[in-house]
Amino acid sequence: MDDARTSVLVVGGGIVGLTAAAFLARHGVPVTLVERHPGTSVHPRAWGWYPRTMELWRELGIEDAVLAEAAGFADHNLIAKVTSLSGEVLHSTVSPAGEDLGHLSPSPQISLSQDRLEPIVRAAAADEGADLRFSTELVDLAEVEDGARAVLLDRTSGTTTTLTADYVVAADGARSPLRARLAVGVVGREALRHQLSILFNADLATVLGGRRFAICQIENPEVSGVLGHDDTLGQATLIVTYHPDRGETPADYDHERCARLATAALGTTDVPVTIRSVLPWEMGATVAERYRAGRVFFVGDAAHVIPPVGGYGANTGVQDAHNLAWKLAAVLSDQAGPALLDTYEHERRPVAQGVVEQATMRLAVRAGYATPEQKAALLETTHVTLGYRYPVDDSPAPLFADPADLVAEPGVRLPHLWVGERSGERSTVDLVDGAWTVVAGPGGTAWAGAARAAATRLNLPVHAHVLDGVAGPADVDGRWEKATGLGPEGAILSRPDGFVSARWDRGLDGNGDHLATVLRTALARE
Repeated sequence: MDDARTSVLVVGGGIVGLTAAAFLARHGVPVTLVERHPGTSVHPRAWGWYPRTMELWRELGIEDAVLAEAAGFADHNLIAKVTSLSGEVLHSTVSPAGEDLGHLSPSPQISLSQDRLEPIVRAAAADEGADLRFSTELVDLAEVEDGARAVLLDRTSGTTTTLTADYVVAADGARSPLRARLAVGVVGREALRHQLSILFNADLATVLGGRRFAICQIENPEVSGVLGHDDTLGQATLIVTYHPDRGETPADYDHERCARLATAALGTTDVPVTIRSVLPWEMGATVAERYRAGRVFFVGDAAHVIPPVGGYGANTGVQDAHNLAWKLAAVLSDQAGPALLDTYEHERRPVAQGVVEQATMRLAVRAGYATPEQKAALLETTHVTLGYRYPVDDSPAPLFADPADLVAEPGVRLPHLWVGERSGERSTVDLVDGAWTVVAGPGGTAWAGAARAAATRLNLPVHAHVLDGVAGPADVDGRWEKATGLGPEGAILSRPDGFVSARWDRGLDGNGDHLATVLRTALARE
């Protein structure tokens, strides 16, 4: 067997694994991804992408490509309960994807099926230099003195090779063979429901008659389920529940039975249905007991399984990958101490716990069995997707808040402000671009010198932007003080992932001593 080496091995080539590979490669980390399937997802899986996730695609340089792919879904904004896709609308609400959140983020919320998104992220990962190996399965993993040694099976040729990595990112799904191999359990309910996703083709334009939905709850005597459609491809997915407690198994749902269910969901026998694939899965509400086992880190569904109501699951997983990637890169490049990697679980696990709780309550509300306490505890979607915070110094603070009320406190996302440069306007979110970044108010000129001094002292890239419209970009809308709670001489230190590490409400001399001390602590160099 060949013996080769990489810095990070990513196991799993879904949206989360591809994101991890893309950001690791972008940070200059040699990364190899293995995925046992021959290509990206066939099933649509996730459909909605929140602004924070879109900001990450923006950082990768693929936001425009994602928006172009999603253009055909722009008016898929109705969430409805119907007798069938061609039948009566019993109840409907407008999807929050149409909500204008431009004051909170430079990026919109969109609808786009995961099977159409993954190829874009895959191409970005390859362009960044990631080694992507599809039709390749991890068959064994052992921790050795200098890393983790993986045995990989090429499912096309049948040959095996070994690959040693410094670290492994497990993005191998809800059943995570790696998590099971390492005896890491989960907390929560693993099987709220047993589901089948029935992917089929049909002439949807004829059935819809000009109507378009984000998602439909189908209720008629022949079928009860949830249907999402992509009429641009003549493709739809019907999700139905099967009942093991009644003796049912996925094998009971052959293509003939699934075609009958799909026809009933369409509400007409005049349109032929072709079944493409049937995927059994379990709706769960779990969080892994640990997010790390030695050199292995869990991300996405391997770390948490979130009920799909609210569309939080894939978004949360993508943000796991983004959080972990810069930390692995910092440690591997000796910019940070190994203890920095412990902050991945410390930060991301509480977020997942909160998101699972919110999604579970949404499920209860939709199903009609929510308690008054659950209804009262249900938060606005923007609080969950843009207003989460990471713990800082064990200080008590709510996990979620209205993002409009957050003022650049440590642990929260850097606030979005439009800033102007000769090349045009961009967001403060864009200023970070994967590096430690100081953003200072219009009177904070001295912070630029402090950043340069700290960068030299620590041998660390530190960017600085003074929003004075002279040495740096201008605060286009004059929102600095309102958005940050800081005066004109104040400054924010952002981590490479765009979360606030520190803030100062006054100016600082240019020697960089204090800034260097803060950075050294944040990077676990002490």
